[in-house]
Amino acid sequence: VPSSPISPLEVVADDDQAKEEELSETEKMLKQIKDSGVAGVISYALWELGFWMLSVPVVVAGYYEVAGHWPDINDKDDVAKLGAEAFAFVNFARFAVPLRIGLALGTTPWIQENIVDPFMSDTDDQPESDSGEDAEETTPTSQEE
Repeated sequence: VPSSPISPLEVVADDDQAKEEELSETEKMLKQIKDSGVAGVISYALWELGFWMLSVPVVVAGYYEVAGHWPDINDKDDVAKLGAEAFAFVNFARFAVPLRIGLALGTTPWIQENIVDPFMSDTDDQPESDSGEDAEETTPTSQEE
């Protein structure tokens, strides 16, 4: 049975489609953040920073409440307890990744409007060559006479 020839474009298209199907939900959401540009990256970075800055003190305080003392890295029992707590925390943090990405995607328009646009538009509106020419044209040259 003769088979029809497959063009290289069809192979590339099928390969791209297969890669797209292989992406997990988290990877698809991260791709959306990358596609949303600078505002998406800033939004994601701020949510990640906030998550870690809030959660690490909570974990340390939780250890103190459970153990009754601050962790001592020289004590093998404390190191084992810290390892168990770190394992549980990392699993929670991994579980919360889609939530953080969703929050970042939700706040991207606000970041774009209130952080990115004001800083990006200031540099684009006033080219340096125009401001120098305007100053020379308005200065009178016959004042010394």
